Amino acid sequence: MQPSGVQFGPLESRLMAWSQWRGIECATTPEIAAALRLDLEQARQLMKRLGKKGIAIALRKGLWLLPPTLPPGGRWTPSPALALHHLFKSLDGEYQETGPAAFQYHGLTDQMANVTTVYNTRLSGRSKIGGLQFQWIKVTESRMGHLSAKALPQRHIGSLARTVMDAIHDSSRFGTLPAAFGWIKDRIGFRGFVKELIDCALEHSDPATCRRLGAVLELLETSGAAQNRLRRALPPLDTHIALVPGHSRAGKILPAWGVIVNERRWLDE
Repeated sequence: MQPSGVQFGPLESRLMAWSQWRGIECATTPEIAAALRLDLEQARQLMKRLGKKGIAIALRKGLWLLPPTLPPGGRWTPSPALALHHLFKSLDGEYQETGPAAFQYHGLTDQMANVTTVYNTRLSGRSKIGGLQFQWIKVTESRMGHLSAKALPQRHIGSLARTVMDAIHDSSRFGTLPAAFGWIKDRIGFRGFVKELIDCALEHSDPATCRRLGAVLELLETSGAAQNRLRRALPPLDTHIALVPGHSRAGKILPAWGVIVNERRWLDE
């Protein structure tokens, strides 16, 4: 049965029957041409029509997401996870969600994300796919890792500790300091959280992030052994940095980290 407001010709119906019967989520134009016994130009025109109707979604040139069922009302919006899975499979690249969508996923904030921010090894900039907004942050392979084991199938999203570490490392992009320090304070007793937070910082961040994290752990009076893991990895401290960049640099200096504690409200709340 066709959705209300959508007129399907025989080719459109054959495509939908083929993809749904075989459970095909994504296909190239040549694959569609071969399955429907069309020439390449016929397949291009077919997909162009379906793309305009919002039924098929162009991930990139010649690569199409196909709906599992005919969408009510005619237009289909795939999940970000589905789009990302097939896009980066085609690009042979690594990716993981971070930023506002990850903050909301882990309960760090109630604010819904209008844009899905993605660390990846292939793309940079912004793009729109089937009504979904994406921000691409191209990083090296060393910045990838520590995914959530609880995420839904096909969803690559940083673990809680990795997401909090990203909020410190990329605070200039996300505007998440000093809020991220409060997130650490509230979860300091979670089993394995501090260890994984340190693991993430050592494996995927930079000395400034490690110094700020070490200062926070000292202020929260965590174990000396945990702090020592970070301290041993740091180069010699020849400058002072602010705990919260962009704020006044007035405050007590923590000598072990060379960090000026210029914001304490997160600690006292």
